[in-house]
Amino acid sequence: MAVAALLATTGELVARGVVDGRISGRLRARIGVNQVHLGGSALLGLARGRFDRVRVTGSDARIGRIDGASVDLRLTDVVVRGAPRVGRLRGEITVPADAVARSLERDARGPAVSGVTADPAHGTLVISVGGGLGTVTVRPSLQDGRTAFELVDARVLGRPAPAGVATAVEEALRERSARQPGPGPVEVTALEVTSAGLVGTVRADDVVLGRTAD
Repeated sequence: MAVAALLATTGELVARGVVDGRISGRLRARIGVNQVHLGGSALLGLARGRFDRVRVTGSDARIGRIDGASVDLRLTDVVVRGAPRVGRLRGEITVPADAVARSLERDARGPAVSGVTADPAHGTLVISVGGGLGTVTVRPSLQDGRTAFELVDARVLGRPAPAGVATAVEEALRERSARQPGPGPVEVTALEVTSAGLVGTVRADDVVLGRTAD
């Protein structure tokens, strides 16, 4: 009995390694290091060639030009024979405020970005610039599948920024939105500012996973 139990446990571990390579490895190029949580036995799933439910999580994903995001994806009807295919994908991608700040720092053309604070009560992000000398408040939204930022307020030393500064900020925000890639197979259906940062709700149907990442 002990030998049989050991063999069964070993077989399950091996099967989980195989499934991990077929799913996690193929997602790594898109969302970085991730963990696969199976909704059932790996051995039985491999024998069937599919899993009814799979959950994928990760805490250091790269989403477009932003890194350091976390993902929580729920996959259903996952075929693992041949090119893995997902019948239905639903989930959330969370971009922390500090990850937004790092992305803005790389793209900044004006005063240096010194930090970003999420304001869930107003659905906005407050961007500190010039070491705290100024703030820019923006409201994220979705436009044609892309994330857009509407200027809500711009201040210098606590006072409303001159009209020319506000106009320059608005133009920079529009350019940033335009540089984003078009919607891919995974669609962002909603955006929300929470205490954790900017949370995007995502969905996709009938998705073929890419090649295994090296």
